Order: sequence, then structure tokens, then C-alpha cells
Amino acid sequence: MYENDFCEFAVVKKKEGAYLAKIVLCAAFAVLVAAAAFLFVIPTSGAVGFVVIALDAALVWYLSRFTAIEYEYSLSGGYMDFAAIYSKEYRKEKLSVELKKSARKVMPYNGSLEGFNVTHIDDFRSSVKAEHSYVLVYEDEKGEKAVLFDATKKIVDAMFHQIPSLVVRSGDLK
Repeated sequence: MYENDFCEFAVVKKKEGAYLAKIVLCAAFAVLVAAAAFLFVIPTSGAVGFVVIALDAALVWYLSRFTAIEYEYSLSGGYMDFAAIYSKEYRKEKLSVELKKSARKVMPYNGSLEGFNVTHIDDFRSSVKAEHSYVLVYEDEKGEKAVLFDATKKIVDAMFHQIPSLVVRSGDLK
């Protein structure tokens, strides 16, 4: 009876595409600042150069906290919640959708949201090439929005239990 009341799943974001480009760009910027400090600032102004190096080290430490991202999906009490966990240390709640009130459709994602007037899409998938991508289209006060996530049979079945007329199930889920 209560097997569909709570369900959670987590995926690790793969370092690819735009996400990988951001990581590389941040690392290149940190190396550039450090090189400029060693070549120009330290020889001419001494202590200021060491402050620049310390600030650069702090920047590298801060940015390194965001290189490993894990997305967690949980379904509980009719709410689908999405959170990001950074470097297995910092958790940030990203989105919460009340399924019975806000959901418009839950279906496999094939790259198109034809038939919906979606104004914003949140992507919490492990990869743009994720094998079992699903989309949850929901409505809030600003209009229709969508969230992309990696699906499992257990999560889709739990959502089907909550809102059966809005969930399209795929037979190849694990």
C-alpha cells in the first residue's frame, strides 16, 4: 500500500559538453592569474603578489567544490523534489513540484516538447545523452516549465501511482 509513497534516486553528472567547458575555462583562468602574478606582480610589488596568489588559491578551492555534481530526485507525499549535491559535501535544493496540483505531463524525453508552451527547462540529467531521459512538464504562476531527469522504473511507477492520467511509461526502464 505504501510502496509508492517514497522513492529516491541519485545520478552523477558526467563531465561533458558545456559543463566540461566551464570547468576547463575556470581552470584556465586560475592558471592565467597565477602565471600573471608570478611573472608581473611578485617581481614588481612583492607582498601584493602573494596576496594575488592567495586569492587565486582561494578561487581555485572555491571552484573545485563544484566540479563533482550529483543530482538527487525524491518523490514523497505527492512532491517531486530535485537537489544538487556538490562534491558530496554541499546540498542545494533546486526544485519542488507538487504533482497533483502542478504537473501537466510526465513522459520520455525525445528532444521535443511539442504541444507545450514551456518557458523554462531545468536539466537535472546525468548527461545530455542519458539513456532514460524523462521530462516533467508542470505549471507555476509564471507559466509552463519543464524539468529533465534520468528515470528509473521505480520512480516512474511511483509517479504513475500519484498521477496516473499524466504519466507515460516506457517499457525499457530498469
